[in-house]
Amino acid sequence: MKAVLYICHGSRSAEGQKEAVAFVERLSSSISIPIQHICFLELCEPNIVAGVERCVHDGATTIYAIPLLLLSANHAKRDIPYELKKAKKMFPSVTITYGKPFGVQRHIVSAISKTIEHADAIVLVGRGSSDIDAQADFKQIAHLFQHETNIPVYPCYLAAASPSFSDVVTSLAKAAKHKQVAVVPYILFFGQLLDYIHETLQAQQTSDVSFTLYPPIRTYDVLDRLVEQQVKEWR
Repeated sequence: MKAVLYICHGSRSAEGQKEAVAFVERLSSSISIPIQHICFLELCEPNIVAGVERCVHDGATTIYAIPLLLLSANHAKRDIPYELKKAKKMFPSVTITYGKPFGVQRHIVSAISKTIEHADAIVLVGRGSSDIDAQADFKQIAHLFQHETNIPVYPCYLAAASPSFSDVVTSLAKAAKHKQVAVVPYILFFGQLLDYIHETLQAQQTSDVSFTLYPPIRTYDVLDRLVEQQVKEWR
């Protein structure tokens, strides 16, 4: 019997966990696979090994493990495969196929771009990673946004890479070159990040520059179609 295991990063905040669970419930409603479970890489339960165990307990003999991550950084390349190998040793007769993060997707960029109104600049906010490939992918996504919207795009990060979100917002507020700035979080779940983002933007709002925060990526149903396609290709 087939199963889909959705692997989320995990969050220290209860709100972040609720966001992940609600997102997976939405995704799973359109996937016609009999067994579907959620698990987390870190910070909350169930972990990946426990997620595999739940699938097997429900009768799964073949599991498709989908990392619900936007870019392929260290977690996708090393941490998740390591946990899946541990699970495979526990259940050697079960076939576990590892999926892929969303990656650079023109469909996602297009869906978000259509919602941006009355903006003369975009601040594209990434969670941040030290992984060089992930940083290159994020820059490519920024280029796609600029091509799609034909307005300047300023990529930045909340951690682990530069330029920082705070520095970019402060610089734009001081320069006052752009009057209506769309702040687009290229992030699946806000969790504890939302308060920091709000505080940073409120501190830089001026009579000359207005920052408008857009929702996280999980709110766009284009992700549902991308997951459906990935499962369809696996089947």
